[in-house]
Amino acid sequence: MRYGVLGPLAVWDAEGRPVRVPETKVRALLADLLVHGGAPVPADRLIEDLWADNPPGGSTNTLQTKISQLRRVLGREQVVREPAGYRLLLADDVADVVDAVTFQELAARARAHREPAVKAGLFADALALWRGPAYADVAESLFARGEIARLEELRLAVAEDHAEVRLTLGEHTALAAELGTLVARHPLRERLRMAHMRALYRSGRQGDALRSFEELRRELAEELGASPGPEAAALHRAILRQEARLAAPAIGARSCRTNLPAPLTPLIGRREAAAQVLARLDPCAPARLVTLTGLGGVGKTRLAIAAAGDAAERYTDGVWLVELAGLATPSDPDDIAERVITTLGLCDTAATEPDLADLVGWLCRAVADKQLLILLDNCEHLVESVALFTTSLLSAVPAAHLLLTSQEALDIPGEVVHPVAPLALPEHTDPQTAARSGAVELFVQRAAAAVPGFTLDADNAAAVSTVCRRLDGIPLALELVAPRLRTLSPQELAARLDDRFTRPDVRVRGLPDRQQTLRGMLDWSWQLLTTDERTVLRRLVVHADGCVMASAQAVCADGELPAERVPDLLSRLVDRSLVVREGDRFRLLESVAAYCAERLAEAGEEGAVRARFVRYCTESAERESERLRGPEQRCALEHLNAETVNLRRALDLAAAQGPAGHAVRLVNALAWYWFLRGRFPEARRSLRTALTADADAAPGACRAAGAWLAGVELRASQGDAAPVPVDEDPTVGVEDPVLRGRLQWFVGTGLTGRGHLDEGRALVEAALAGARAARDRWGEAAALVELAGHTPAPEGAAELGAELFREVDDRWGRLRATRSLALAAEQRGDPARTEQLHREGLLMAEELGLWTEVVETLTLLGAAALADGHVERATELYGRALSVSAERAYHRGEIRAEIGLGHIARLRGDRDAAASHLNRG
Repeated sequence: MRYGVLGPLAVWDAEGRPVRVPETKVRALLADLLVHGGAPVPADRLIEDLWADNPPGGSTNTLQTKISQLRRVLGREQVVREPAGYRLLLADDVADVVDAVTFQELAARARAHREPAVKAGLFADALALWRGPAYADVAESLFARGEIARLEELRLAVAEDHAEVRLTLGEHTALAAELGTLVARHPLRERLRMAHMRALYRSGRQGDALRSFEELRRELAEELGASPGPEAAALHRAILRQEARLAAPAIGARSCRTNLPAPLTPLIGRREAAAQVLARLDPCAPARLVTLTGLGGVGKTRLAIAAAGDAAERYTDGVWLVELAGLATPSDPDDIAERVITTLGLCDTAATEPDLADLVGWLCRAVADKQLLILLDNCEHLVESVALFTTSLLSAVPAAHLLLTSQEALDIPGEVVHPVAPLALPEHTDPQTAARSGAVELFVQRAAAAVPGFTLDADNAAAVSTVCRRLDGIPLALELVAPRLRTLSPQELAARLDDRFTRPDVRVRGLPDRQQTLRGMLDWSWQLLTTDERTVLRRLVVHADGCVMASAQAVCADGELPAERVPDLLSRLVDRSLVVREGDRFRLLESVAAYCAERLAEAGEEGAVRARFVRYCTESAERESERLRGPEQRCALEHLNAETVNLRRALDLAAAQGPAGHAVRLVNALAWYWFLRGRFPEARRSLRTALTADADAAPGACRAAGAWLAGVELRASQGDAAPVPVDEDPTVGVEDPVLRGRLQWFVGTGLTGRGHLDEGRALVEAALAGARAARDRWGEAAALVELAGHTPAPEGAAELGAELFREVDDRWGRLRATRSLALAAEQRGDPARTEQLHREGLLMAEELGLWTEVVETLTLLGAAALADGHVERATELYGRALSVSAERAYHRGEIRAEIGLGHIARLRGDRDAAASHLNRG
């Protein structure tokens, strides 16, 4: 059962059908139980709440009668009696059961989100749950008044949040009209009044904005004997002065979207360099390609991230960090484009396009009208491919800018090279002068972190200056040596460095002086480690994109080093600045990783360590694959997202070196993830690679991979002809009956999408039979929901499929089922049920990040609202669809949204706006 309290009391069954609760006292009883949120309510309290000061004779028996009536409606098991009283049985996930809890959860998600368009959408979804005043049936009852007041306050706060976000999105004209009624009902709410004043001012109605403030002043004086608060008064003064900060955001402008990491420490010694790079990142600058060059460990990435972060507000479509260190050599421009597509969140959009053989071309078309800055980090091993990719992108996207970090320049036309030098060295050794040098400032900060209380003073300034000069001001070298102060004084440390770097046996032929310095520092840090610390450090290098503790244990441990010792050893390496911890992940800096790769090869462990890495990744992917079809779906998606680069490295290693069978096992485990994330090019390439390279894999596993590939080809290839034989079952030979049924469904739905209806239906029906025989509820649900869209459809297929997906709690499956149920409700002529189902589907699509599905649902809701005469609501829905489509480069969605907005403008008699929208559509 689902319960609605945001309006008149409402109850719906599992299929969404209204359930009638007869008789006023029975409805009041249900409301009272809902007010207590599933907690037990004593019988005497219920009697007092329902009959106040006039209880009936035999009130206990009368209450029992009402309880019995309520149980007949809801089901006997829904109202239970406990020693503490009567309790309404609610599901563990109350947000799916009571609309008031759903409302609060949506509001919390909106406030936690960074993207204004998504925040606005979630706030709108929350407010749309309200059907009238909360607990309208029992509004006069004392037991409900406190909860009603709480919910109404929450509603107003969300309305204010929503208004403020919409102001940042440039929706001031609509808000100026919409907020007037709400302000009139709540004239003393200053925050609401201020949002309305801003909307009026930005709409060119300065006089109305000033009059609104005077109304607030008068109402406060008459009602409370108070004056407007300082924020409202400041806004009033700003409107009088027409201050520039009140201006509406530029058309098309959005608060910057970015994935740049928050810096863990301040940028030291780079203020001038950061300002120079920032100046070159001006969107109006003639050069749109800036490359930061310098030796490893000099701080190129840190400087690039700082400058890009400072430039974020200049780029309306975002600033994005794309890490290339994990890409294998060789990689082509399409590999780089794929990484950019994933970073920009465009995989779902790309999946709607057939045959994406040219990923660079598709990306260029998708972002052709965007103003964005892309930071490509660690390009030195892919210089030629990066040069080709960069040339194509900058030629096709006139408002795109690229910032690169690399140990060498691309050497292509239009590139501005900015060498990154080491930090400035101290010219004198007195503390005040030395402290102004970047090298000393960084060393002192890291030393203070390692040895609390450490400061630069007259006694140690000369030694600290010597250390910084000896290390050439290289940031990584300084960070590595600073923890040594735990056991050495600054003077002893300086002496050790002098002794070490003047010995001939630490020189490496062919390296420049500064590179010699870093190499020597790494050598020294290595020699100070214990044997087990060295073992862990060199073995970590197999991870292309850092690792979590479980992966470190699996890869680093062997017969001589127990897994339980790895956490302590890893902690010591973090203390020595050789490993960086970011949240729950552990990473090696670029120069440390290159050094450790040499040490791993010297130890003769490459083969064994890589094999353990491949096994761990394969087994981890197989575990996550199962979680992708149940209540942990979101967690599994997030885990696989975080491990994407490592999983690609594992597949490359498995295909090239083994162990045998693991490449095919890995792609079989990842195929469903690739489908959910719309990564069809990656899926197709990876499946082909594994099938070609892993000849020793088990025959059944190869057949499964071939079936996955067939389903992917059907979805990702263009042309009328099917890319696979349509009259064959590619799952023959798959031994696991559960997997075979799911693969039959996957291929069958692909055939149906290509127009081979009979062949597709036959495979899906076989999948249904196989799932039932194997007792696979997920497979049965998927087949039923698919067959519900066929003609003729099995009776009750959509409803049963939806129920099964609810049982296994698969969000993606519930989304598919919701679409089928909505279509059935629309065909029955039940618009209320259709809208409810689309709203449920919208929430699930937003949760899963299926943005094309979000857009399609928003346009369906917009069309329904327009058909019912709710023009303002339709405008908001189509506007959200347009905003999401623009952010995700979903051009089909933009067209549908523009057409919808054009129809609305035509209804309002605004011919110019209608023509503008329809021309763009």
